[in-house]
Amino acid sequence: MRVVLDKVSKTFRGPRLGRTPRPAIPELDLEIADGEFLVVVGPSGCGKSTMLRIIAGLEEPTTGDVYFDDRNVTYLPPSERNLAFVFQNPALYPHMTIEENIRFPLEVLHLPAPEVTLRVEAAANLLKLSDQLLKRPWQLSGGQRQRAAMGRAIVRDPGLFLLDEPLSNLDALLRVEMRAEISALQRELGRTTVYVTHDGEEAMTMGHRVAVLRDGTLQQCGTPGELYSTPANAFVAGFVGNPQMNFVPGQVWFDGVWQVGFGSVYLVLPDTTVARHPFLARHEGEAVIVGFRPETGVVDPTASETEAMDVEVTGIQQLGKETRVLFTAPRHGIGAGEIPGLDRVTHKVGRPGELMVTLSPPEPLVYGQSLRIRVDPASLHLFDALGRAL
Repeated sequence: MRVVLDKVSKTFRGPRLGRTPRPAIPELDLEIADGEFLVVVGPSGCGKSTMLRIIAGLEEPTTGDVYFDDRNVTYLPPSERNLAFVFQNPALYPHMTIEENIRFPLEVLHLPAPEVTLRVEAAANLLKLSDQLLKRPWQLSGGQRQRAAMGRAIVRDPGLFLLDEPLSNLDALLRVEMRAEISALQRELGRTTVYVTHDGEEAMTMGHRVAVLRDGTLQQCGTPGELYSTPANAFVAGFVGNPQMNFVPGQVWFDGVWQVGFGSVYLVLPDTTVARHPFLARHEGEAVIVGFRPETGVVDPTASETEAMDVEVTGIQQLGKETRVLFTAPRHGIGAGEIPGLDRVTHKVGRPGELMVTLSPPEPLVYGQSLRIRVDPASLHLFDALGRAL
């Protein structure tokens, strides 16, 4: 099933929201291909669940239209949309067995008993729940209950699956396991799936494409590789990838070759970086945002003062395979302090001005230790003062 959102907006109105309430979704255009697994990601309150509920028919858009294939379903009730919705809470009936929970939507449709039995058995085998069918929800683990909720959706054989943060209540290890199971299930069924999450890592590991929302506005939609290597803006760059991208104020200029400076660092930009930023010339001499990912920084005591940052370690995170080193961004030199509200145009979790590099293999470090950190100029990402990619 192909899904199209055409100029969809949603504004919640009411006496407590004021006379001119801010729209949850200002205007959204999005196309989801038949059989695609699209993950919608963004911070809490960005409109992800509202968008999903509009697709499901649980909310009516203020303006715009929703199409399934070429059919306008904007005002069609949810029961007539041929979709299944899996909520954050599995919401299984506690007085029913798992088998009865999975059978329930088919019995509502008054399907023949033999067909119901075949569908339930097929779903249970697919989800590895065959030996749990006679148990009640309280006897199952969180992951098993979520699989039962998926089974209840699968038996209806819908053309579209909608999943609203189904793994947010599970522990970290179980979340990783369930991610793999849901991805494998979607590949096997081949159904169009829209999956909502606030976890950037979850989005990058599951979706064919990832749509990043901020304040109800689509920032970028593309493959995980596209979002990682060519983010449309600093917000997307900060939201995808774990750990998050570092951001510092800087400046770019041309003197025979393109150069970038931030703090005390002066780097010549390689052709690959210049090619990745077609609008570089428009911002020559202006304050820009320089982004680099933690894995691109290395400790290099032999680097010159103009190609590396001298920093003091403020935090250490030992993860076994790597060491994450936290330090404060340089507060002097080129670009320092020239971009007010830097944290407002990026997505940065943690203390303002704090940067990170990951060292692999891990190195023994102590708090307060001085390091010289060199950043690969080929890995730099450049954004204007509003956060837009150059």
